[in-house]
Amino acid sequence: MLRNYVKIAFRNLWRNKVFSGINVFGLAVGLASCLLLFLYISHELSYDDFQQKADRTVRVVMEYSMEGQVTKAPVTGTKVAPEFGRQFPEVETGVRLENRQAVVSYADRQFSEKRVVYADSALFTVFSFSLKQGNPKTALAGPNLVVLSESSAKKYFGNENPVGKTVRINAGGGDKEYAITGVVQDCPANSQIKYDLLASFTTLSASKEEQWFSANYATYLLLRKPESIAALQAKIPAFMKTQFSKEEMAGGNYLTYELQPLRSVHLHSEVEGNFEPNGDLTYIYIFGSVALLILIIACVNYINLATSRAVERAQEVGVRKVMGALRGQLFGQFIGESVIVTFTALGLGLLLVYLALPFFNKLSDRTFAFDSLMEPQNLLALAGIGLLVSLIAGGYPALILARFEPVRVLKGHLKTVGAGQFRRALIVFQFAITAFLIVCTLLVRNQLSYIQDKKLGYSKDHVITLAADRQVNEKIRALKSEFKRNADVRQVARAYESPVFINGGYSMHRTGTPDDQYKSVTALPVDEDFVKTMNLRIVAGRDLTPVDLERATVPGSDSLRHFHFILNESAVKAMGWKSPQEAVGQKMDMGSGRPGVVGAVVEDFHFASMKQKIGPLVIFPEDGGHTLLVKLSGSDLSNTLLFLESKWKSIVPGRPFEYEFLDEEFNRLYSAETRTGQIFSVFAFLSILLACLGLFGLSAYTTAQRTKEIGIRKVLGASVPNIVLLLSKDFLKLVFVAILIASPLAWWAMDRWLQDFAYRIDVAWWIFAVAALLAVGIAFVTVSLQSLKAALMNPVKSLKTE
Repeated sequence: MLRNYVKIAFRNLWRNKVFSGINVFGLAVGLASCLLLFLYISHELSYDDFQQKADRTVRVVMEYSMEGQVTKAPVTGTKVAPEFGRQFPEVETGVRLENRQAVVSYADRQFSEKRVVYADSALFTVFSFSLKQGNPKTALAGPNLVVLSESSAKKYFGNENPVGKTVRINAGGGDKEYAITGVVQDCPANSQIKYDLLASFTTLSASKEEQWFSANYATYLLLRKPESIAALQAKIPAFMKTQFSKEEMAGGNYLTYELQPLRSVHLHSEVEGNFEPNGDLTYIYIFGSVALLILIIACVNYINLATSRAVERAQEVGVRKVMGALRGQLFGQFIGESVIVTFTALGLGLLLVYLALPFFNKLSDRTFAFDSLMEPQNLLALAGIGLLVSLIAGGYPALILARFEPVRVLKGHLKTVGAGQFRRALIVFQFAITAFLIVCTLLVRNQLSYIQDKKLGYSKDHVITLAADRQVNEKIRALKSEFKRNADVRQVARAYESPVFINGGYSMHRTGTPDDQYKSVTALPVDEDFVKTMNLRIVAGRDLTPVDLERATVPGSDSLRHFHFILNESAVKAMGWKSPQEAVGQKMDMGSGRPGVVGAVVEDFHFASMKQKIGPLVIFPEDGGHTLLVKLSGSDLSNTLLFLESKWKSIVPGRPFEYEFLDEEFNRLYSAETRTGQIFSVFAFLSILLACLGLFGLSAYTTAQRTKEIGIRKVLGASVPNIVLLLSKDFLKLVFVAILIASPLAWWAMDRWLQDFAYRIDVAWWIFAVAALLAVGIAFVTVSLQSLKAALMNPVKSLKTE
């Protein structure tokens, strides 16, 4: 009997090729979309799962308050790891890390590396990074030692054994020879710690002195027991109070530390990541919801087409029941058909995933492998998904067909009013999802366009950035002079970091106020050409000059130094001055031997993500920096860059000429939002495709059922537009209802998403109007294709149709 059911199922599917093809293709696209998004979601949720001691490893986040302003940072001073290890029995060991850009030289070759991580020797005790060669206990136990990743070892040495050889590393702290003590596996893609080389932390001068402040280092602690996290966290605030005098931490000022479990850092921490941007749990929910909604649309297509064909199969069911078939047997037969369709679609969906994976990897900025879906546990999950979809998509149609009464069916008294209402409800639900995704896509893309087009307060167009080290800083005057020989080079400046995202945390004190009243500010050391190069607008005072730079860098006693500070408008307000003009000439200091006056005030500009309000910023002169900014005219970029490269190689031959445009760095700030917008666009298009596919199939079937009616109407004088409107209006009414349902939901969801941005678009009414027009237009075109075909049919042929 089972064999007979399978034969009948295949015959029915083959007889109705169009509807079977729509079902199979629709489910395949839906399943493929789910699988692609599953790869992304599972990757994000798996961060640091490979770390064997993750349950008792924590990241230390510094929290401090100055004048009521609370700040959290993902870095600490050098003292936290060793002091906590000495003072708290819960701590087994700790590791400090700092990422630096470096030039690595071997023989006559140079390599520019962006992920040279300096780490304590306890790194391999805390983390499960597997050494392929070398001793984990001694690999980083001493100055000037380095461990190469497998990729780096291959790049530098080919098939040679690198252990025992030396490389020269220029990482901003001097040009030194490092002995290679091991080769470590490449860091997994789902690791929050990313490296290409691991260098010993004791090489750094900072390792010689333990400090609470001068916070530049990521700190991780390995605890003895997982349950020790809460106990240790409770002890830290009281302990930190004992480390400072009452004068140092007067009023509400304090310094403490927060412990974040390793696995929760990537998705759950509000503090940024140390080695790469954190993920966002919101986007996990968004992508999971999109995957589910697309699969639901595909299932709705199947349900609608199957129930619409119920009348056709009613007599078959009636005959089978008269011949003795039980309801359970009929239900099983129709579910079997659903299983055949679903698993055929699943196979096609896997093929679509395989073909689409390179595109999806580029879209998501990840590297997913198709082989991961072929692992035993994932294959079982796929089989489970296939069975679940079979039951969801085929359950209701099977139940409807199995419940037909044979006597009424064979007499032709079959009513499917309930099924028709259910189909209409499903169409509304389906297009509500589609309209929801269209609105969300439009709003996400508008917010990204707003970010791109918003006036930043500085000029980022045609500005290139070059990494600067000690060699560059020593030759900075020659570089500037030679670069400016080219007429297309407008300005050249040096800064500690680029203005796109300024991280430097400092304290600012207004002379004449109590000594303990310091304000937390962001500050940027620059040279005298920075303001001109970035085209900042000075609203009061004067720009920096070479004399200001000399006065700020007088060798010897700090008392001889004097600083010309440039504040932004927010810093002026934070310090209590009523206007920029009042602030100019006022005395202030920034601690660490930096006394001076407010020399100028610049208009506020965005120096961080637009998710943050513009805060107080101080620009001050300093003879050094890590970034060279070159402003170009843009008229002849290719030749200008060749000119700069030739001058660079002649003046600083020890460093490769590697540049990046400032607007590219700016775009990286919003990489997560950009990916979200792109993924939304792609999957919104797929949802529209699936919805239209189902509507096309349903309208084709409905039109076929009304062929004789159309013929009669044409004989009686109905025009083609009248017939098209007649056949389309019922579907369009449902689409309008769907839009009314989707619009408030989309407004609520996008308003929640936009709350993450301090600077955002308004959710305007016209976006919903555009989405409505798109949804209605798409639905009308889809339905009218079938309606027009029926309306143009010869009425004589229509009336002969049985």
